[in-house]
Amino acid sequence: MAFPAGLVELIETLSQHGVDQAVICPGSRNAPIMLAISRNAAIESFSISDERSAGFFALGLALHSKKPVILCCTSGSAALNLAPAIAEAYFQEVPLIVLTADRPQEWIGQWDGQTIYQERIFGAHAKQYFSYSTKSNESSDEVWHRNRIANDAFWSAVSAPQGPVQINIPIQEPFYPEKGAALPVAKPIRKIQKWIAPKSLDIATKTFIQRQISVSNKIVITVGQFPKNPAIQSAIAALMKKGIPVLADSIANLSRIAFDSHDLILANTQTWEGLQPDLHIHLGKSFVSKRIKQFLRSNTEKQEWQVNPHPQALIADPFKGLQHVLEIDEEAFLKELVQLNISEKQKDYFQAWKKADEIIAAIRAKGINDWNELGIYQKIAQALPQSNAEIHVANSLSVRYLNWMNFVPKGIEVFANRGTSGIDGCLSTAIGAAQSNPNLVISILGDVAFHYDKNALWNSYIPNNVRIIVMNNQGGGIFRNLDGAKDLPELEAFMETQQVFHAENTAKDAGINYISVKHTNELLHALSHFFQDSDKAQLMEIESNSSINAAALAQYMALFKG
Repeated sequence: MAFPAGLVELIETLSQHGVDQAVICPGSRNAPIMLAISRNAAIESFSISDERSAGFFALGLALHSKKPVILCCTSGSAALNLAPAIAEAYFQEVPLIVLTADRPQEWIGQWDGQTIYQERIFGAHAKQYFSYSTKSNESSDEVWHRNRIANDAFWSAVSAPQGPVQINIPIQEPFYPEKGAALPVAKPIRKIQKWIAPKSLDIATKTFIQRQISVSNKIVITVGQFPKNPAIQSAIAALMKKGIPVLADSIANLSRIAFDSHDLILANTQTWEGLQPDLHIHLGKSFVSKRIKQFLRSNTEKQEWQVNPHPQALIADPFKGLQHVLEIDEEAFLKELVQLNISEKQKDYFQAWKKADEIIAAIRAKGINDWNELGIYQKIAQALPQSNAEIHVANSLSVRYLNWMNFVPKGIEVFANRGTSGIDGCLSTAIGAAQSNPNLVISILGDVAFHYDKNALWNSYIPNNVRIIVMNNQGGGIFRNLDGAKDLPELEAFMETQQVFHAENTAKDAGINYISVKHTNELLHALSHFFQDSDKAQLMEIESNSSINAAALAQYMALFKG
């Protein structure tokens, strides 16, 4: 039998659309796909053994390149291990083209090795599903169908909202060409081009916005997770100067531009009534902060808009008061807003938020000298580079500390897997994003997230621009800060994931520099050179006590509760 038909054409079609990176998980059933990818000179290929890590590695590549990435695995449970990354890509709207090799249909459910039900295996977390035939001697219609699938898969992945697609590929033996034989030459392919025009503001939309702004005296804008965008940053700065408060999480990439202390301001519930808006406008995706959602949900009188040029099929209403979804470009909307007049009462409303923010800033400016995570994050923040760097922060406490500590410099972009908010894959995403990246890539994560994803370092693609900070508090420290959870007798045994492992051996196995930090002087010494250029990646493990951290955080939060 000949080499499975259509695979060279599939990969060449994707390549012609500009797909130039692929992550391949080693296997046998997917060997023909691997060969079609690796022998395509226009595609840079990465081999990652652990499928779960590979999925997030591909996610990181796509986050950095802003282009779709091929992700390929063998048949059986391999595909299931990609699922966490596929879900994250779906909710972050990151384009991945997932090629899952499969057994022929007639062998499904027949106790054949590495055989499971792979059709639509990612369910609703894949934008589209395609089954791709590799049978030879097919009719012209079937060859046309294969070509259409290749084009369809690409455009489905990159059309807004972007996301992952699955192409399931049943493959019969033989998997490999004869010794010394070249792969089939790609037959002429047909590349289908789409032209996508941005959505802009029409007269009716402009009139609606103008009328509503003119009768609103307490307008607030919230920005959830949002990629760094200089035009958006400039427009937000103009709105702040104009007198419209903008509240943003650290993952909104508006640090030092918008108010980023909302979680601490709203810790004092006595301030809620005076800060409630009559018009709330939201941009971006999810918030880390639970408190701001509670604050806005408690106001049933306000008007609420969502500006989203590419909404998913299901309406997202996290604040439980959505009335208008404006499917228009965020930049165009903000520029329109900047031009409109606002009332004197609106300016007074802005000053109320500004005064609250200044009170928080004064408290946060005080040095924290005790050995706990608050003080550790504060000292790391003071040592961070101001440019040519990016932060990949893990979930649970890590991302929350960035909010609480005013951590991020203005010139640094922040990435976080907040699509599903899981701890899996945070480090793998950072390693993927570090490929061919001129920036310093800083990964900040807890010990549980690190050990859960330490296979991120089980490959030969760890560039010297990677800096990993592992906050080792011997377990899942966030649970000591959650009301209800912190008082359970089962906390230590079943919730904290207590562990006594360290990162040293993993770092050494990966061939990267390891730094152990256990007190303030060691931290300051390490930070004096940690972010400088080096010939190897570096990992700094900072040890602290979970109980002391929880007590310090509780004391810190009490300062803001009034």
